[in-house]
Amino acid sequence: MLRNALALTSLLVVSIGCGPRGEEQLPAEPRAAADAGIEESADSRFDRALDDMTRAFFFHHPELATKFGVSELAVPRTAHRLMSRSIPGETGRREELGAALDRMQAIDPEELTGGRSRTHAIVTTLMSGALAPAEVAEYGTTIDGFGFWYLPYTINQLSGPTVDIPNFLNNQQPVTNREEAEAYLVRLAAVQGALDGALENVRAAVAKGAIPPDFVVDKSLAVVESFVGAPPAQNVIYTSFLERLDAAGVEGAAAYAERAQAIIAGQVIPAYRRIGDYLAEIRPSAPHDAGIWRLPEGEALYAAMVRHMTDSERSPEEVHQIGLDEVERITGEMDAILRSEGYTKGSVGERMQQLNVEERFVYPNTTEGKAALIADARAQIDGISEVLPQWFATVPKYPVEVRPVPEFSQASAPTGYYNQPAKDGSRPGIYWLNVRDTAMHPRFALPTLTYHEAIPGHHLHFSTAVEQDSPPLVTAMWSNAAGEGWALYSEQLAAEMGMYEDDPYGDLGRLQAELHRAVRLVVDTGMHAKKWSREQAIEYMIAVEGVEEGTAVSEVERYAVWPGQALGYKLGMLKILELREEAQQELGDAFDIRAFNDTVLHVASTPLPYIEATVRDWIRQADM
Repeated sequence: MLRNALALTSLLVVSIGCGPRGEEQLPAEPRAAADAGIEESADSRFDRALDDMTRAFFFHHPELATKFGVSELAVPRTAHRLMSRSIPGETGRREELGAALDRMQAIDPEELTGGRSRTHAIVTTLMSGALAPAEVAEYGTTIDGFGFWYLPYTINQLSGPTVDIPNFLNNQQPVTNREEAEAYLVRLAAVQGALDGALENVRAAVAKGAIPPDFVVDKSLAVVESFVGAPPAQNVIYTSFLERLDAAGVEGAAAYAERAQAIIAGQVIPAYRRIGDYLAEIRPSAPHDAGIWRLPEGEALYAAMVRHMTDSERSPEEVHQIGLDEVERITGEMDAILRSEGYTKGSVGERMQQLNVEERFVYPNTTEGKAALIADARAQIDGISEVLPQWFATVPKYPVEVRPVPEFSQASAPTGYYNQPAKDGSRPGIYWLNVRDTAMHPRFALPTLTYHEAIPGHHLHFSTAVEQDSPPLVTAMWSNAAGEGWALYSEQLAAEMGMYEDDPYGDLGRLQAELHRAVRLVVDTGMHAKKWSREQAIEYMIAVEGVEEGTAVSEVERYAVWPGQALGYKLGMLKILELREEAQQELGDAFDIRAFNDTVLHVASTPLPYIEATVRDWIRQADM
């Protein structure tokens, strides 16, 4: 049983059935039906519907059950399995989550009491958005384990099993005693099946015409080759397991390590190699077109992705124009700062490229330079934490650590990302910095990335969320537009908090980061709706932002495999700022920035329409 397990209501342990090819299926409803002739209340029907969806969700995403501490008594047989990306697994996930959603949507939220109407709004909005792409595309992976979104390419360079499984085993699967060491080995032995199922899914998708672009195949193959390049005794999964066994002082650690090495050598690495062999096989026939417009039902699929990733019905054309307008506004502000510092020649992008290579802004690409990069990020967290109580009533009780991205995934990973803490405090929040090339992190740009990923961005958001007494399903779900919108809003808030006082170059870094999110609106819709090439997108990003080429390449290739995801940042931020302006106008001198920030922070994972309703309720109450 997992530590600090959460209890779900009215769930009993039942046996698990097997579907085609031995695929485990969600057990039948583990409770007696309502007594015949007795009419159930809306609350009772909703509680049962929520249980149904919770069981379906965590059964099909067992890694998330571990991540969020969901007990095996609540959702049986999760701790020994990994998410199935096979065709039967994908089919079962779509059908069972869809059926659970239908049951919940049949309940009138106006009849619910307590916090149920809030949960109803969150779950139905986010789940319907997440399942919408699956109603269009008969390929890919629904609600992938890495994030709450659909992947058109089950195996890619950023997510999917070849990346997610090592990261999960190394960072979220606990190893603090003998029982957990045994559980780790059971899950390690499940890796082969998860990888083979994903390969089956990819083969079927390619047969339908959903072959990844050539550059995605190349980068995905590079991840595989990096993983299998070292001998089993030096494999990243093995060394991490060994370190944690040693740190915990687990009795019999040598025997556990020997068994792990045998599984990695005999099962895991061969499964990775099968994937690598197939990627090499399809590489000659892979197209170069970056957008999903070329996939079966690609136009409708992208529309569904935009809806899911932005909590809105905006068209790609509308999003594209918002991006162009924001690019114009932000470059104007940057131009003014650059001129004030003596940089007058060339476009804003060209002048920012000049700053990127100036020695005073570059961390040496050495061991010492990378250590200095990590140390500066930690100092930035400490600095903003000192003034946080002036802007928030809520401050995080969970610590946040800065760590380098694991070497095997550095080549394709973003410049930085975040993993949330464990509710029981056994795992801190982690701000991952990609130190593959320090040129990715000019000194003037690093603070903004830190404020986005750590404080007051993702870490403040998630450390607040895990403390709330929400149903496990609500804790596990989040709105891309709201969550990333909050983190981008936090970047601007850091400036308002005085973090760039007397630092015009730091403020340029902040504006460049905001410009980057506006450029994303242009580039994502450009590739997936307007048929831009990969190269056109990269050239536009470099010319407008002034980022170095490697950053532009990894960003554009990210949008190719996560269509629509990059749209949420800017659109979510604009909505939060719009609501703040509305509150300031309505409340005047009574407006309290601490109260506003806390109001949004406590619902920052929920869909934007719910945040909008929550803020307006707060305005009405504050105005009484």
